[in-house]
Amino acid sequence: MLFSVRQKLRALFKRSTKARKWAAKTLVVGPSEPVDGDSVACTKALINHLRKLGLDAYTLPTITMYPQLQWILEPADLHPACRQSATARLTTDNLQQAYDTLLEVWRPDEIVVVDGQDDRLGFDRRGVPTFTIDHHLDHGTRDDETACIQSAPSAGCLLVSRFGVLEPILAVSILTDTFWLRQNQPARAIESLCALYHRGGLTDEVLTRMQRLLMVPKDPQVISELRTCDLRSDGDTVFAVLRTARPDIHRDCAANLGYYFRHLCVVRADGYVSFRTDSPNENLPKLAARYGGGGHSIMAATHLASMEPALLDRLHQDFLEAVHR
Repeated sequence: MLFSVRQKLRALFKRSTKARKWAAKTLVVGPSEPVDGDSVACTKALINHLRKLGLDAYTLPTITMYPQLQWILEPADLHPACRQSATARLTTDNLQQAYDTLLEVWRPDEIVVVDGQDDRLGFDRRGVPTFTIDHHLDHGTRDDETACIQSAPSAGCLLVSRFGVLEPILAVSILTDTFWLRQNQPARAIESLCALYHRGGLTDEVLTRMQRLLMVPKDPQVISELRTCDLRSDGDTVFAVLRTARPDIHRDCAANLGYYFRHLCVVRADGYVSFRTDSPNENLPKLAARYGGGGHSIMAATHLASMEPALLDRLHQDFLEAVHR
């Protein structure tokens, strides 16, 4: 007799789920930058999962928060010691201070880093051990007592398939990191969405609502930035240096340029750089790593040490060589 879809999924995840003893007190955080749908949704999902197990779990304020994601985290997701200094959008301009304030009243047994690795925390963890759950393979794969770093469409997919975290909010992680199932292993991503639908309470109504909340009006400053930035186009490739350091404007400028160019390199005024291409190119993460960053074969990022014109010119040429090699 043929297994039903639900029975097949149960058998699949029973084989792949990684048994793990979570700490009694866990701080769940994503990388300090970028803050995106994968890191925020995974943070929320793991906090919910751990609390349902009767464990203490909190997160820190983030450095930035995009309007389309600010509905995901709630004040209760932050420890009371961090809420007083956080903005209404649950952000802070000093992660180290927020963390140190937390340690004065509540010291986690473990920090779980989702969608990034501990070298991107943005604060000194003061000796607290970390466990990493990440799908970025800049430093290779790992699967041991300190990390689960494996190829996957998103970190949320690892939470589903390897740790049995079946919170509906992980649909945000999966959709945003695969660009609505257009890239980043979309078939594997559908497998995780099926698990959330059959076993995690994801419904048509919930998924429709999430996608509506993710679609927010764009800031008109995006148009101004695109008109006045240092934009260098070369056929299907564009290199743009923005005047603003706002992460939300940078993100939306890159999204708009993606409608017209196959290969993008967009530099923010504070030196943050995002790379994007429409087809897998292993030169992209190598280029990012050369400048101290990392990422995937279709998307990567780094942070420049300066905005000197000579450095920008060199990055521009290196980018052109990487995507056209």
